[in-house]
Amino acid sequence: MSIQRVWINGLSGKMGLELQTLIASSERWDLVGGTSIGELVDRESGVADTDWKRLPECLNRTDVLIDFSAPAGNASLLKFFQDSSVRDKAVLIGTTGLDRDQRQEWKRLATERGLRLLLAPNTSLGVLLTLKVSQQLAGVLDNFNFDIEVVESHHRAKIDAPSGTAKFLAEGVAKVLDKKTIYGRTGQRQPQEVGVASLRGGSVFGEHEIRFLGDHEELVVSHRALSRTLFAQGALLLAGWIISRSPGAYGLEDVSIEDMLKLLQTKGA
Repeated sequence: MSIQRVWINGLSGKMGLELQTLIASSERWDLVGGTSIGELVDRESGVADTDWKRLPECLNRTDVLIDFSAPAGNASLLKFFQDSSVRDKAVLIGTTGLDRDQRQEWKRLATERGLRLLLAPNTSLGVLLTLKVSQQLAGVLDNFNFDIEVVESHHRAKIDAPSGTAKFLAEGVAKVLDKKTIYGRTGQRQPQEVGVASLRGGSVFGEHEIRFLGDHEELVVSHRALSRTLFAQGALLLAGWIISRSPGAYGLEDVSIEDMLKLLQTKGA
């Protein structure tokens, strides 16, 4: 298996550090370097800069760029792509809390620059399976007038609410039922809604429940993250997936169960 070369935007963040640890112990991946706001670190040359002027040259030596920063860090990366002529790169964006304009601009750049772009608000393969199972359940239980609600819990310091994962799950289920998603409901529940509720406190890494509420019974599909390593492992697996795609913008819904099985068999992390 050939070695894949990685660049990390958000190198010094918590997820950046998790990725560095996994890459250091991996036979498949090699870390070229990374960026944070106001910093570029080229590990191969040992050079650190206070701006990103060398980033195009660094990216020429990489197979995939993984962005695990914050909305501001992602905005800096987006501006870099807008201002540069970098083309034909694989880019995985794991940063959450991006607004609609940011997401749309990334998709436009993917088309214009021939990027292989994956927007991944959650990089856990377990979350992907949670969505696939919930979509199948929803298709059955909606016929029996079950209400569907998503409840998510995260640590007190999380910036965005609801989480990108909660939006991904709620919108994924709502789509197959032709319903709409409601965030922060203030009135009576309406039949065509999939609601999302957010809890914040403590040090919870991330918990998501999709609750199917009937008149006489309730079904719950849940996912609980136990460490950040889970997301770093998934990010490397998904990085391998996006490297092999044709140019274009992709979402997690484009990763099939068959794709997930292949990824797990490669032991890509």
